[in-house]
Amino acid sequence: MRTVIDIDKELLEAAQRKLGTLTVEETVRSALQSTVDRDEEKASAIEAFEFWRTEGSPDLLDPEAVQHAWRRQD
Repeated sequence: MRTVIDIDKELLEAAQRKLGTLTVEETVRSALQSTVDRDEEKASAIEAFEFWRTEGSPDLLDPEAVQHAWRRQD
């Protein structure tokens, strides 16, 4: 699909540096894919937490059960 949009030049250049892309098309595609991937990873992490909370390790939500796990050992 072809779409014409105005893109801030400085923002585009910053995105290209961050993403390691060379063209506008590659940059936009990479940015869109990154957004989709991030949302999928977030949903996956939420699913994993819900599993641990409800079926795997409900003790993770018990402050007394995990208090020693967060204490720094010197």
